[in-house]
This record gives sequence, C-alpha cells and structure tokens, in this order.
Amino acid sequence: MNIKKLTNDAKAILLLCGRFGKKDTGNAVKPFSLREYNQLADWMVDRHARPGDLLTNAGNRLLETFPSGIDVARMKILLSRGAAMALAVEKWTNNGIWVICRSDSFYPERLKQHLKKQAPAVLYGVGDIDLLLRGGLAVVGSRNIDNQGETFTRKVAEESARKGIQIVSGGARGVDQIAMLSALEAGGTVAGVLADSLIKAAVAGKYRAGIREKRMVLVSPFFPDARFNVGNAMTRNKYIYALADFALVVSAAKKKGGTWAGATEELRRDGARPIFVRHGEGIPEGNHALLELGARPFQKPPWKEDLAMFLKETGEAHRRPSSRQMSLFGEPYAEKPAAAAIKEGLETYPAESDLIADTDPFQKPATVKPATSVYEAILPLLLRAMEDWRSPKDLAEELEVRKVQLDDWLRRAVDEDKVEKKSRPVLYRRVNRNTG
Repeated sequence: MNIKKLTNDAKAILLLCGRFGKKDTGNAVKPFSLREYNQLADWMVDRHARPGDLLTNAGNRLLETFPSGIDVARMKILLSRGAAMALAVEKWTNNGIWVICRSDSFYPERLKQHLKKQAPAVLYGVGDIDLLLRGGLAVVGSRNIDNQGETFTRKVAEESARKGIQIVSGGARGVDQIAMLSALEAGGTVAGVLADSLIKAAVAGKYRAGIREKRMVLVSPFFPDARFNVGNAMTRNKYIYALADFALVVSAAKKKGGTWAGATEELRRDGARPIFVRHGEGIPEGNHALLELGARPFQKPPWKEDLAMFLKETGEAHRRPSSRQMSLFGEPYAEKPAAAAIKEGLETYPAESDLIADTDPFQKPATVKPATSVYEAILPLLLRAMEDWRSPKDLAEELEVRKVQLDDWLRRAVDEDKVEKKSRPVLYRRVNRNTG
C-alpha cells in the first residue's frame, strides 16, 4: 500500500499534533494532546467536517465557529507550520520513516478497536506496515533479566517464529530486545512499539535485515527524535497489547515498573487480551502477583503440544475484540457493523465518530453539581489530563497552575481515591472507574 503521500486529513492532524523540532513554531505553543485532539474531532464530526477542511479556503470560516473550549489562535499557529512539517517529513522519509494518522484507511484497526479514544492520532513507523495487521504474541518484561529468564525468552521467541506466531514487543533493553532479535534470527516476524528514538532504530544494524526483508515493523506514537521519557514508556505499553492477540509477561517487579503497570492496566481493560506469565521456581514476585490478579500460567518448555493451539484454546474463554483484521491464526475476527464512512477523493476512511465513542464517566457525568471550591472546579480538568501517567511538572504546565498548588490538589485527589500515585519517579494517573 502507498503510505508515502500524506492526505489532507493527515497533514492537518500532523500539523495539530506533531512535533517537527525544538523551534518549529518560534514560541512556546504546544501541539495538541490526544485529549485535545479528541475534543476537536468530536466537534468536527458532529458538523460533518474533516481535519483536512482546516487547510482549505473555507478553513478560516470554520475556525470562527469553534466553541470557546478550543483555542483558535493556538490552532492557527500550529496549522501555519507547513514549512517545518515539510522539512521534517523529508528527513523522516530519507531515513525510511513513514507517517500515518487516525483518519487513514490503513491505520491499524486493532488500535482503534481496542483503545478507542486512547488510539494515537499520529503513528510513525518503519518497515512493512502490513505486519501491524497480523497480531501475535506480545512478550514483555524487565530490562534487567537473569539467565533463566533470558533463556526462557529466547525459547519462546524461537518457537513462536517456527510456528508462524509474530512477536510483538517494546524494543527496550532486556526481555523486549531478546524476544525481538531471537524471533528475527529464527526467521520470524516482529512488530515493535518504541517509546523513543525511532529515527535511530530505523537505521540500526541489528534491525536492518529484518526491515529490508519485510519481516519487521517498528512504530511509535512519539516524535521520531524523542528521547527516553518514563511517561512515554508507560504510555506505549497499551499499544503493545493492542497490536497482539495474547501477551506473555516474562519478568515483572511487584507494584512498580512499566511491565507491572502495563499488565495491570490491560487486566482491568474491558475486552482485555489474555495475559500469561512465566511461572515456576525463581520467578519474580510480580509474576506471582499477576497470577493472583487474573493472569494465566504459561506452559514451560519444551512445548509438547503446538504452541499456537495452546494459545488459541486458552484464549477462547476471553471475549475477542471486534475487528476487520486477521487474527493470529489467519481467521478474520467478527466484523463490527459498518460505521458511516466519510470520503476524501477516491479513498474511504473510517468515521472519526466511530473510533472515539465516548464511554468515560469523567468526561460526561450523569449529573453536574455546582462547584463549591476551587478544588471541585479544577478536579474534572485534572482527571481528564491524567488518562495516562503524568508528572506533576507536566500537569502544572498543561493546566497553567503553580506546582505547589497542584501538589495540594493531587494529595487530596489521592486521599479521595480519585487518583493513584507512583514513586521513583513520581507520577500520577486517575483511577479508571470503568475498568477498575
């Protein structure tokens, strides 16, 4: 499929949500967050408008009709970054990187169906995009892994490759890279979701053969030059699970670290992927704890029965996600009713209203009571800003409040069990009432 040419919709979304360099706007204007883009998309879909309309002559008239909650002046600055975008896209293309947006027909349906509003607006990638349709086994675990865990990871990846099961992982040092490279060496296919440095990974020697032979795809929802960030690493976990059919946790620390956070988040999710964990003697305490939360023990090697059959039979008790894409076993998932399609030129794209259906009680409460304090007034904004783990500094900047004041609100929200806190580094995330 041709993904080199950006549609007008994709250009508008990239201008609003993308980063092109430290000085692409010449000021402190920040691109839209995913939450802000969802708000804009909701408004436009209600009026049968498309993101690409913002780039037409009628765009200014459309901007004048936006509600007060959308900063039109900020949008105009972001949409004026055409030259910076062109230079950035040229740089990415020269390094083999393509860009797709949620409006594109070839955007991974798995992300839309599994994550809905949390599906990233922009996805950067390198390699064969068709591999994002294949599903597979997500293999995740700690960066620091012992010899027993490393051997187990290699055997799982190699056996998966022999059985035609794709490995999905996160590209981090430790379990992730061991699984991905072992699968490639065994002739299998790999889908990696990176939290940083996609532009470096695109030209890395260890991945070169897999990309060239169309056996590997690397994707990231973050700026290709992005450096490592704990918040981004936490956020990308959900994308790993969404692109797989099943997940295997090789090693997890209890109640800390990205592996634990990603697995527990998925276990709480409606329509969660089946999650397995390595079990037996010498495994980390977190593995035992995940079993108690509903994960399942993974078969120990050597595998006497077909690994794909084991995964399929074990997963049948779980509700499968509705999708038009192929499952791990080459069978199409049950297809959801066709959503209203909106056309751009000769190509048909899924309607934005279909992929961002609102089921969030924090976004649309059943009843609205008048606030009796500043805290009660700010709480809805605070909760919406914490769909994923966020640092106090980032939250203070986004909400334009002093950090010392924000700290008081966060402590009260934690005490009221509306927000959960993680230490080292300090991060906060709202408590999800839908899935908890």
